[in-house]
Amino acid sequence: MLLALETSAERGGVALFAGADLLGEENVAAGERHAASLLVCLDRLLARVGRRQDEIERIALAIGPGSFTGLRIGLATALGLTFGTARQLVPVPTLAALALQAEDAELVAPLIDARRGEVYAGLYDSQVRELQPARCCALSDWLADLPRSDAPLALLGSGVAPHRAELEAALGARARYLPEAAGVLRARTVGRLGLRLLANGLSCAPEAVELRYLRRAEAEVKRLALHSNPEPIPLDPPR
Repeated sequence: MLLALETSAERGGVALFAGADLLGEENVAAGERHAASLLVCLDRLLARVGRRQDEIERIALAIGPGSFTGLRIGLATALGLTFGTARQLVPVPTLAALALQAEDAELVAPLIDARRGEVYAGLYDSQVRELQPARCCALSDWLADLPRSDAPLALLGSGVAPHRAELEAALGARARYLPEAAGVLRARTVGRLGLRLLANGLSCAPEAVELRYLRRAEAEVKRLALHSNPEPIPLDPPR
């Protein structure tokens, strides 16, 4: 059985799969964003589908980009669930999973609002193959690097609405704006992509998982701005 964890967006959730079959999904309640909420969701889901936690063999985890706090909560929860077990983790890139929710689109651009006037952006084909490396940048920079084409481009994610006017001006009739619901990443989608990655042998030991932030946390940026050239910490006591 595979457990999927999604905590990279404003809401989180869990999903369970037996083979390729979705057993069920449970979302974290609005306003709740802590590790205990995920575990409550998992317990509730296990009870609903009549399965046990010790039946979980692997965990598919959304690794970002996204909310720094949410990503850390997801990883901490996954590590807790693997402690003392032989469970492997399947790292699932958030933008690729979001692109999977575009369903039949031939060319997909998932955009996540990164604030500070920036987006987390990617470009994928219909098979969710990465056509450009995921990045964090100003939307104008990402648009400037798009391959020249008349092919329709499906856009989805929390980064679309804040930049709709700029997207319309740059892409015109080429842009296909997907419904808002399609741009909210689901745990079941993390699981679907996780199963595909697992089939390709892309699982790893829990301690090998690295979150994909794509940029420094705001607190670190402020700290570096205040202390751009910090004095080295002396290793020897003063004489």
